[in-house]
Amino acid sequence: MTRARFYLLLPLLAVAACQTQRKPLTGFTAQPPGTLLLNNGNLGTGTVELWTIFDLPPMPEQVFLPQLNGQDAVVVTSDEGFYDYVQLSLEGWTGGFPYSLNGIPPGTYTMGIVDSDGESWGQAAPLTISAPVTPLDPFSQQPAVIFTHFGGQMGSWTMDPRTKDADPTTDQITVTNLVDGEVAVERCLITGGSPTSCTPVGTVAPGADFSTVETLAAVPATSDHQALVISLASDASQSYQRDLLQGSSSFFFGESCQIERILVHGSVSVSSQIPFGTEFAISSCYGYQSGGT
Repeated sequence: MTRARFYLLLPLLAVAACQTQRKPLTGFTAQPPGTLLLNNGNLGTGTVELWTIFDLPPMPEQVFLPQLNGQDAVVVTSDEGFYDYVQLSLEGWTGGFPYSLNGIPPGTYTMGIVDSDGESWGQAAPLTISAPVTPLDPFSQQPAVIFTHFGGQMGSWTMDPRTKDADPTTDQITVTNLVDGEVAVERCLITGGSPTSCTPVGTVAPGADFSTVETLAAVPATSDHQALVISLASDASQSYQRDLLQGSSSFFFGESCQIERILVHGSVSVSSQIPFGTEFAISSCYGYQSGGT
């Protein structure tokens, strides 16, 4: 079972032969040196969606800490001003949901993630994080970072909404193939919830990217509409469907997704995410959902 959520990292009692160091159970009395303070209550700060797609042992949980420009993220935990580290506790297959890092001071950051021993599990390219023009805007797409660590490979990608085009009815989609075989990308008419007539859009070699700009239709998901169907070229039963619909609701991205990456990681059993079952690819906007309303 995968449980992936934010925790506050409580400091440990450091016991040595000649010295005992005690720290308050609610955190540090001062901001630890070399850390970045996140201010979740400040509307002048930004957010980044952090995706971790790791293949970890089912037990025990492992601790990971997000970093910005090499600094661990910390938050204030009480009105008295105690500080604690932001911590992710992960186990099993961790893909499915992002983790929202809120309260980030506007600026350009190199995002990273380390384990409890300080070992790096990924470092992404610099990403600019800005405060939203309209606070709590449900239509605003947030910057995102993806870290992968499975099958002997490690990778990272960033999604910067500032690079999207000016047309709100299009989505710039990049398909990244992380499996050994070729991946086929088709545009299919969805009728009655199932693909019918399909047109080839492209193929993606192992380790390669394929980009396409798709038009999003302003129709309900129950109506006929187009979708990208991404499948293993040698076995079409292993596939992911991305419905090309406007206003597709997303808990993490509001109703806007205009720049997106779909990672093909191969079929894995996902027993603790929604929906349950075997998944083939994951979207940086919708996780294992299709993007349909």
